[in-house]
Amino acid sequence: MGGRAVLRTTVFLVVTLLCAGAGTAVVASAPTAGFTDNFDNALNTDPGYGLNDGLVARQQSGLSGTYTRVSGLPGGGPAPRPWFSQVNHVNHPGTLSFFLGTSAVRMDKPVTADATGTVSIAATLDPVTQDTASPNWNSLVLSPNASSTGYVTAADASLGVLVRSNGGLQAFQKGTLLAALPTVPPATDGSFQVSVRFTPGATTATYTVNGVASTVHLASALPAKNTLFVGALLPSTSQVSTVDDLAVSAVDDSAQPAVGALRYYGYYAARLTNAGGDNLPEAAGRSNLNWVNISDPDAYRPEVLNSCAPSSCVVYTGNEFFSCDSTGMACHLYSDYAARWQNLANAVLPYQSRIAAFYLLDEPQFRGATSSELQTAAQTIKATFPTTKIMMVEAGPAVTPSMVVPSDVDWVGFDWYCKPIATISTTLKTLESRMSAGQSAFLLPEDAPLAECGGTAGHATDADIAALQHQYFTLAAADPRVIGLMNFGFWTSQDWTAPGAVGVSSLPQTLDSNEREAARILLPN
Repeated sequence: MGGRAVLRTTVFLVVTLLCAGAGTAVVASAPTAGFTDNFDNALNTDPGYGLNDGLVARQQSGLSGTYTRVSGLPGGGPAPRPWFSQVNHVNHPGTLSFFLGTSAVRMDKPVTADATGTVSIAATLDPVTQDTASPNWNSLVLSPNASSTGYVTAADASLGVLVRSNGGLQAFQKGTLLAALPTVPPATDGSFQVSVRFTPGATTATYTVNGVASTVHLASALPAKNTLFVGALLPSTSQVSTVDDLAVSAVDDSAQPAVGALRYYGYYAARLTNAGGDNLPEAAGRSNLNWVNISDPDAYRPEVLNSCAPSSCVVYTGNEFFSCDSTGMACHLYSDYAARWQNLANAVLPYQSRIAAFYLLDEPQFRGATSSELQTAAQTIKATFPTTKIMMVEAGPAVTPSMVVPSDVDWVGFDWYCKPIATISTTLKTLESRMSAGQSAFLLPEDAPLAECGGTAGHATDADIAALQHQYFTLAAADPRVIGLMNFGFWTSQDWTAPGAVGVSSLPQTLDSNEREAARILLPN
């Protein structure tokens, strides 16, 4: 967890105060959370800065959700630069932290009531780290409008609470101050454990801050479904504000389209060679299936598989089975393929639990390999690892009505870059017509502008690729035979050392699309 107690498991002795005067002492428990996020273990790097990275590990309550940066300013406007809000920053580990100015983060799924009919939000807030005197603040804002600014006094905010670093508290509804609540001292580390709870349709809400509760009378009843915004007011660029252990009663999945049979998401060439680097750690928070090569020209490097979670890596075997001419387009089985394979099998055997599949020669029949040669390779692998999947990815032009898919192949895909989604859809239908009943399909979307596309419309910019990612996802989710997406790009599109090289940091919209699609597939919905 993010360094502080999780509110959903804490019981507070609280005093309830009505706006008109003091009430009687009561014992109140913190809200029961259906959704939690501890903000731990996200990869805090450019361009995502951890906001939607590592969600599977962070959100373990059975419900899930992504986030979006919004202005957090009274008059709205564009979202701030990504580094204004970060998750798991090295100086503020295990938290959502705000930097450099006023901003907010929206929880994309609306908050709803739990089984008891109660809506609750809880978090640990530190409005200004290493400070207990500043009037600057954190806020929790609920609004039925997902396009709200996220500012606590927004006219469309159905409810909001503002917590100042000095312990000052205020409650708002639709831009109007409802009550200046009793000042509550911060904890010894300067933080505040805050919860808000209410019954939809009721005209009161209860705020609990560091164990002190205040019941606020509302101007109007609260709706049952609201979007949550978490924000910070930081006029000084040297101040930092943090949020930890977010917990809400429940989230609404009703507007979330189904993902069909999709259950895998990852990257082709997450690791190519020693010189090319190991990108598996970078992709860990947004993938569960990644292509790796461990047979470098100079040596086997099976230790690469240490970066793989259980059953999450697809190991390339093309170097062991097939010899290709200088053009790479006349590929046939080595005469000693069995011995070459055994060398690879011996190298990876200690890491067998981390391997989901073995991958045959890339684009094999397009490069001259015959279906019988591929079947021989697949059978040889199955004889050694009978329960491990065999994957084959063909080049789009080779996917024809006469294509033969070897019977021992389990997962079949194709790549055809620079093509419109209509071509991909038609080719997928052709591929599936050549597959047997027990075989499943994969798609390999572009994940960066590729030089081979030559600036083709729809394939030339970060925005183009992000939109194309969504098109691939939509196509895959609607097809019951497609079980996974394996992206191509990022680390293979250009030489990273060349001027203008394409890498993750230069593709913020594409990365954002990757993280959101991975969340849809990998997290419970």
